[in-house]
Amino acid sequence: MNGQKSEFPDEDAKIYWILSYMQTGSSKTWRDYVVALMYKGQQSFSMSDKLLKEIDQKFGDMDKRTMQSLKIRTIQQGDRLVDEHVQEFEKAALEAGYEGYPLVVEFKRSLNTGLWRRLTELRPMPVTIEQWYNEAITMDHQWKVAKTKEAFYGKVNGTVRKPPQYGVSIAYIRHAIT
Repeated sequence: MNGQKSEFPDEDAKIYWILSYMQTGSSKTWRDYVVALMYKGQQSFSMSDKLLKEIDQKFGDMDKRTMQSLKIRTIQQGDRLVDEHVQEFEKAALEAGYEGYPLVVEFKRSLNTGLWRRLTELRPMPVTIEQWYNEAITMDHQWKVAKTKEAFYGKVNGTVRKPPQYGVSIAYIRHAIT
């Protein structure tokens, strides 16, 4: 607007132009109120910058901290690895300003149920958020190793099969040479 002197010769033109974009909902109601004040000569904004600041406060992003708190309160591990979940959780915690015990509570809530149960069986239980992160990552890595071994060795009737034997048996050699 500052570079368009011919289109916006004065502050009123800038203010009306800004208000013209407020077309629906509560912003339209507020705009109508401001315009009515302006027609009565009770203009509440002498500078377009003040109007923009007021619009941002009233209709800008909902309280950012509230939105960031909502994110941390709804974040879930899902099918992601704990390493990835911890990174996203740390970012959300930093943005929301969470720390201390409330942060630990939200982290525990965000974990998959199986992992959370295993973590609550630890003695001593983790206390700080860093301890919770480290224990969760460790258990997740252990679970991945166990699943990999299970997939490699397989399962038969609930029992793990013996690992395959590598090399050639004596019986095979006798059978081959006779």
